[in-house]
Amino acid sequence: MKPISFSRAEVIAIAIAVLMLVLQALADLSLLEYRNTNSVGEPWRWLTAHLVHVNWQHAVINAVALWVVARLFAPDLKPSRQLWALFGAALAISACLALIYPTIAWYRGLSGALHGLFFAGSALWLTKAKPRRFQQLWLPSALFFGGWIKVALEQPGGATTPYAEWLGAGVVPQAHSVGAACGTLLGLLFAISDANASRKQQRRE
Repeated sequence: MKPISFSRAEVIAIAIAVLMLVLQALADLSLLEYRNTNSVGEPWRWLTAHLVHVNWQHAVINAVALWVVARLFAPDLKPSRQLWALFGAALAISACLALIYPTIAWYRGLSGALHGLFFAGSALWLTKAKPRRFQQLWLPSALFFGGWIKVALEQPGGATTPYAEWLGAGVVPQAHSVGAACGTLLGLLFAISDANASRKQQRRE
């Protein structure tokens, strides 16, 4: 029987997932969540907000989703790039909440940053897939364009936060759109960087 193995990207994702579950056990998560009234004076909230969740169900779903997405894109998105996608999307979301959606009072959860990772991976995969034939393009195309359709359809009007029965709290689809946009941009930048590196390698040869 072949032993179970994990890529470095999966190991990092599992470590982050464990950290999220440990944080969920803390007594007062409000000290770590994003607050529109503390966005400048307590800057750590811009990152820690993405590691804490509304409840255990929310935390477990995002922990499992992180591992699944990290595993899916591990062949194309190396660990450092996965971390950049999560980190960049988290900061972009917090900045947009502060500057564009100041009426959203608080935020918790990794789902927005997860959208950043997902779209970075799917954009890179779609851009680099070769040969450019249906067999190689249909899956990354379905992930990328299907993901964007999902993000567009869930957007509310203005800065409203729809209530989710399964979560028992309001959700922030705006964070998903910001994460998706950030991830798409990073995926394209990764593809350009890889193309430039490949051209330089070919010149040296």
